[in-house]
Amino acid sequence: MSDWHLAVNAGSSSLKLAAFDASGAPLAGHALAETDAGRLSEAAFAEAVAALGQGSAPSGIGHRVVHGLHLNAPALLTPETRAVIEQAAAFAPLHNPPALHVMDLCATLFDGVPQLACFDTAFHATNPDVATTFPLPEAFREAGIRRYGFHGLSYASLVRRFADATGTPLPRRVLMAHLGAGASLAAVCDGVGVATTMGFSPMDGLPMASRAGAMDPGVIFHLLREGRSAEEVEQLLNRESGLKGLAGTGAMKELLARDDAEARFAVEHYIHWIIRHAGAMCAAMGGIDAMVFTGGVGENAAPIRDGVVAGLDWAGLRPEPSFVIPADEEGEIAAALRTHLA
Repeated sequence: MSDWHLAVNAGSSSLKLAAFDASGAPLAGHALAETDAGRLSEAAFAEAVAALGQGSAPSGIGHRVVHGLHLNAPALLTPETRAVIEQAAAFAPLHNPPALHVMDLCATLFDGVPQLACFDTAFHATNPDVATTFPLPEAFREAGIRRYGFHGLSYASLVRRFADATGTPLPRRVLMAHLGAGASLAAVCDGVGVATTMGFSPMDGLPMASRAGAMDPGVIFHLLREGRSAEEVEQLLNRESGLKGLAGTGAMKELLARDDAEARFAVEHYIHWIIRHAGAMCAAMGGIDAMVFTGGVGENAAPIRDGVVAGLDWAGLRPEPSFVIPADEEGEIAAALRTHLA
């Protein structure tokens, strides 16, 4: 059997693949952007895997799965695991179905190769009940309506790689910011998550490229009473809001290059709400010792980082350090594969 591992990150409109050797060292990467991963053909997927250039079948396949309900650790894909992922698709309809589809493609192309599901929600399982419970009647809470949190593979990767990436031990209280098309914050104490901004869905929390973020439910009720369908409201808040709603584009690089009032306001608004939510994360940790930025915006948009750090001066972040560490969800999947297949 071959000795390389395949990490698969299937989003609602993109697919990222990465190859790693058995020790976890990266070999190659390939991405299919602007494609419906949930409808990807077997031939197109096989071609994408072939583009990695490994010339043989992988010895293990790991998948990013956005929602895992009660599954709080990587799990081998079995009928029972698959059933949970299918059940969780009701909570993550844009993400879990594409992941399941690609799992099926892998099973067809690589019959008998073990597959591992790695859950974005798992990292936040350590958040205390007071942080994850909605004050709803018991029947709704028992039905799984709670705060789950997302971007967990990214945050777990930051914790695991922090010392190697920065040359310093992980501080006790770290505010982590995954800022990309989707964006969230996580409060991490002693390497363990204690709070995060995303909640029941990845639509909660910070304003994002096209998602509104935290929203007064009264706005939703108003739109429904005005005759908008639930699908229209979801499309509005998930695809047409955030930076795109304020300034016509969700691309931070473009907004920072523009000099019009709409673009400047969108950037100011983005920074303002990161700082506001960061205050809650600092409170959950009882202070802050360091901050880490990751994701496309977090890694590449220095004005955003500078604005957030300046806005947290009151919390004592300066002269405490802030760090930039590249996101590596595929590397985290590879690390989980290495552990489970050892």
